[in-house]
Order: sequence, then C-alpha cells, then structure tokens
Amino acid sequence: MKKKGRVVVVLMVMVMTFIVVSSLALRSRLRCAGFPGPGVTAEELPAPASADSVRVAQWNIRNFPLDRRPQDPDLGYSRRTNICDLQDALRGVDADVIGFEEITDKRRFPPILRRAGGGRQYRLRFGSHGGPHGQKIALAWDANRIEMVGELEEIAGVAVTERNKPALVAAFSTRQDPSMEFTVVQVHLAATPRGFSSRRQQYQALVDWIDKNALGAERANLIVQGDFNVTGWEGGSQAEELTLLDDLMRGAGLRRSPNASGCTEYWEGGGRWDGIQVPSLLDLVYLKGFDDLQVTSPQSWLHCKRFNCGELVSKVGQEDGTFWDVSDHCPVTFEINFGP
Repeated sequence: MKKKGRVVVVLMVMVMTFIVVSSLALRSRLRCAGFPGPGVTAEELPAPASADSVRVAQWNIRNFPLDRRPQDPDLGYSRRTNICDLQDALRGVDADVIGFEEITDKRRFPPILRRAGGGRQYRLRFGSHGGPHGQKIALAWDANRIEMVGELEEIAGVAVTERNKPALVAAFSTRQDPSMEFTVVQVHLAATPRGFSSRRQQYQALVDWIDKNALGAERANLIVQGDFNVTGWEGGSQAEELTLLDDLMRGAGLRRSPNASGCTEYWEGGGRWDGIQVPSLLDLVYLKGFDDLQVTSPQSWLHCKRFNCGELVSKVGQEDGTFWDVSDHCPVTFEINFGP
C-alpha cells in the first residue's frame, strides 16, 4: 500500500509539473504572439547615447495591454500587444527618462519595464486619473543616473472634463552633476477634431501653469512633451492647429523642437479600412531654457523609421509587426548633452 501511495504521489507531481510547464509555454506563446514579419530590429532603434548626455523619450503604448482578436484578418488587423516586441523596443530605446501614455494596467507594466531595463533601475510613477478608459500617463527614470527632485505634481487644470487627464510634472537632476536640473511636463490631450474645443482649453491651462510656475531658476530647463493629438478641428487643418499651439507656447517662452523624422504615429487616414496607414505628427516636444546645452532634434523609431514616414501597408502577407502588435505610435527620443 505504501509503495502504491508513493507511485500515486509521484504521478500527481509529474502531472502538476506538466501542467505548470505547459501553462508557462502557452503563456509565453500568447505574450509573444504576433505577425511573422518585421518586429523590432536594431536598425529601427537609436544608437547608444553618450555617457555625457541624458536621453529623454516618450511613447504612447496604445491602450496597454491590448488583447483583442483581429478586426479583419484579410487586412492583417491584430491590435494585440506583443509583450516580447514591447520589451525589446523599450530595451532598445534605452532612455534615462521616459514619458508614457495609455497605460491601462498599472500592475502588468512595471515588470515589463524592469525586464527591459536590464542594468537600469527604473522608477515609475503614474498619474491619478486616466479618463473613462483608464489610460494613465506615467513617468519613468533610471535611478542609477537620474534623481527626482521634490515631489511628483499634476496640473489639474489640464483635465478640463472628466474625459481628460491632468498633466504629470516631475523635476530631475543628473547623478553626474546634481546642479543640472530639468523639469518634464508629460501630457495626453483630447483626441480627434471633435476634441479641439477641449484641447484649446488644455493649451491655455498649460500656458497658465507655465507662466505661474516655470519662471524661476528652479525650472529654467523645461520640457513639455507628449501626445498633443493635434489633428485640427472640423473645418480646420492640422497645420492650422499646430500654428496656433506654437504661437501659444512661444508666448510662454517655449519653442517646439521639430521632429527630424517628420511623423510619430500612423492611422487609417479617415477613408475606408484598406490596410494602408498614413503618417501623422501627434507627439510633440516643447523646450524652454537649455541655452548653454546641446539638445538634439527628436526622432521617431520602429515603424516610423522602417517606412521613413511614408505609407505603411498592412495586408495579408505584408503585416507590420510593431504597428499592430505594439502601438500605432512610435517611440520618440532626443538627447540633452550635459557634458563639457
């Protein structure tokens, strides 16, 4: 009887081990599920930054984590987050400070960022409100190289309705030279031409906050970045809205740093869903100060780099990996040279 009992125990252990291993394998396949085409390649990611510079990045990671079935298999639509591609992209971006938008799961995202960071020691803080869809703004920084100065703040006035998010504000200094301070304001503004009236109020709330809080030496170096959703208004073009925004920000002492790639996101283009995506410029960077420091132009990576901001074709057999599997937006980076 004892021998038979031991056999039963051994069999149960073997069955449980098989179930656990199978579950892990299935989970790995699911989290890495995606198209067999181009995913994350070194050519579509930035080269390592120099030790004397700070790399700042921003990325709207489309409703992370998305897990939907293809909307139209004939067009290659997936909209499912490939966690492995996302992790590879974050590792390749290799930034000291990163602003995120559309993080809907605050529990699942930090381990991914930690694994992607490798030797980096990322700290991550989320905004308090994510609108009706729970799309949180977040700021991350590598505590090995960067220190947050003071407390995280929010610009409540930017959330002009319950559907909007407040801007997130954090001041940082470099470990290499603590006197080198800069402040990041991360935004995710109202979307679509119908949201223009809200965006216009959000622009004014940003300018009012800057006029009141960013005049002293403690905020001499200011970065305002994020998904501004500058799409134009009904009857007005994107270029017209961008001019309006530039003028407002210029009045507050900020200048837009032009994106060297020319786009930061792809979308269907307003026509029928034919599998052809067109580029757009939604993720912007505005700077104030940095007068004696060299700041590189923002650049967009992954599919923005892959297609050189031209048309992106996603049909059967031509599916693009990171556009459908990670985000319609591309990560954007620039460097601040704090060295001599």
